[in-house]
Amino acid sequence: MMGRPPRTPVDLQAVTRDVKARVRRVIGELESIEQQQERIFASPRHVFLELVLSIHELEAAAAKMRKAWWPPP
Repeated sequence: MMGRPPRTPVDLQAVTRDVKARVRRVIGELESIEQQQERIFASPRHVFLELVLSIHELEAAAAKMRKAWWPPP
């Protein structure tokens, strides 16, 4: 019967720094959208892409945290 290989060590401080940096980037992007002065978006496609990229960045940060703190069985 084969067992699982030992879990490789994870630098939780490095993971935390990376997740915080990703969140800071997303907040900056979202703040720039919120601070636009136009009554309607001048470039809705650009805003939509920024929102989608922000979602992907947050999902990547969440996946990195999940993998570091709660490894798969």
